[in-house]
Amino acid sequence: GTIVRPGETNGCVGCHEQRRSTPAFDRGTAWQHGPLQLKPWYGRPRLFGYTVEVQPVFDKHCVSCHDYGKDEGKKLNLAGDLGLVFNTSYAELRGKGYVSVVGAGPFTVQMPKTWGSHASRLAKVMLEGHGDPKIDDKIKLGREDIDRVITWIDINAPYYPSYAAGAYVDYPYGRSPLDKKQLERLGKLTSLQLVDARDANVNNTATVNFTRPESSTCLEHFTDKNDPKYKEALLLIRAGSERLQRNPRPDMPGFRLVHPVEIQRENKYQQRLREEADRRAKIVAGQ
Repeated sequence: GTIVRPGETNGCVGCHEQRRSTPAFDRGTAWQHGPLQLKPWYGRPRLFGYTVEVQPVFDKHCVSCHDYGKDEGKKLNLAGDLGLVFNTSYAELRGKGYVSVVGAGPFTVQMPKTWGSHASRLAKVMLEGHGDPKIDDKIKLGREDIDRVITWIDINAPYYPSYAAGAYVDYPYGRSPLDKKQLERLGKLTSLQLVDARDANVNNTATVNFTRPESSTCLEHFTDKNDPKYKEALLLIRAGSERLQRNPRPDMPGFRLVHPVEIQRENKYQQRLREEADRRAKIVAGQ
């Protein structure tokens, strides 16, 4: 980031030149016009949410093959079914290394083209195809389809549009519609570790499916659907699904703030935005 006050001039030395050399300043073409307004990105300004901006591309072009119960879905499942924390396609793309992102403020220098769409297996397929004419001839990706996926990768692959958790502030991961006791019981029934306070990225969280409970991969080892353990596990997952329908998360339509702490935070944030807008107007007016 940089700041330029009225009357000051800013150049490129510091990032793009050696700090101890001072080249002659030349007003090139970039200096001959004023700042350009940012162009809208496929609609009004908004928070970026994966399920709204990216998942529809996969729904339109990919899930006919890459879905539950299909061979290609076993390799990479791009369905939009909701899980404990994320949806299926997001968990698959991140978990299987199809997108390369950085997180938690890495202290090491990120070398050029080692992350983002340059290093993404998903981006390569989006831009170059599957390498099979029989498949690629059937898939007609538009410019917007590609833009949505590439942009998502290059802004570091976010999922939720909001930090808020809604009704699930006090639940595991701040997103799960199953409480700790329910998750522990489901884990015991399915022989999986589904809750661990030390690690919010437990891979097993992607094995629970609230959109199609019967497709939950945590149930795959049950060979008898009359098994009491299978029935109890399925009932727990269905209970989570029903709770999500009553109280949507930020990755779902109809989400709203319900927790008093989150409502207070949002009110404070909006007040700060109003104060900022007022100060900017006064600066422009010379006040």
